[in-house]
Formats: sequence, structure tokens, C-alpha cells
Amino acid sequence: MRFTRFGRHDPINFNTRRQAAFARKQQRERDKYPLFADHVAAEQHSPDEEFARRQRRSDNLERTTRTLHARIWREKRAVYFSLSVEQRAEVRAKWLAWTGPTTALYYAYIVDNASGEAARRAETSRAHTLEVRRRVLANMPEQAALEMA
Repeated sequence: MRFTRFGRHDPINFNTRRQAAFARKQQRERDKYPLFADHVAAEQHSPDEEFARRQRRSDNLERTTRTLHARIWREKRAVYFSLSVEQRAEVRAKWLAWTGPTTALYYAYIVDNASGEAARRAETSRAHTLEVRRRVLANMPEQAALEMA
């Protein structure tokens, strides 16, 4: 199966322009409360701490996204191999003809449509929506005042 590996993020580029923007942001925060400027300044963190915080967030996002893509890829490959020979041939043909990105999420789309899982999820969602609508309509007050007139 062809697929595109999920790329790694580049390190955060906390250049002088971004540092200046961060300094302006902190200045705006201090200017917002002029009587408490010293208190606000004491709670603000340094540009180095901001850089470290942004890098941690980027690393965490990369890790969770790569984990999600890997999990989906493994799950949908297992579903693919549980399909019949005809369904696998259909998935293979659609995947080879696919002109979009070759990521795990698009592969999951093709496998779910071929296996019928997408239709089952849509039907479950429709049934749930109808049940919620029935409950909401049952709890809505009737227009008794208009009916009495």
C-alpha cells in the first residue's frame, strides 16, 4: 500500500520579529491595567520561557498527531485484511486510483466506504439525531394560550 509518512515538525523559529511581537503583547497587558502594571509584570514570563512553552506544545501536538495517524493506519489495515477478496480488490483499486493525499485518514475513508462502516455510522447518527429531536419536541411546551383563543 502506498502512503505518505507523516512529517516531523520543524523546531519553533522564535526569531527577533516574534520576540518583538511577544514583547508588545506583554506591554499591552501591562498597559491594560496601569494601576497594576507591576503586578501584571511580575506574573509575565520571559521570552525564553515562552519559547520553551511553544516548543513543548509543538512537540506534544506532533506526538499526538503521529500517534493518531499510526493508530488509524493499523486499525484500518486490520479491517482491510478482514474484508472479502472482492472488497479488498475494490479498496486496492480505489487506493491506487486515489489522487489526493495518501495519508491514513484518506485510507480510512476508502476502507470505511468499501466495508460499509461509513453507512453504519451514518445510520446510527441519523437514529440518534431523530431520538434527540423526539425528546426535545416532547419537552417543548405546547402553545396552550393560542389554542384557547
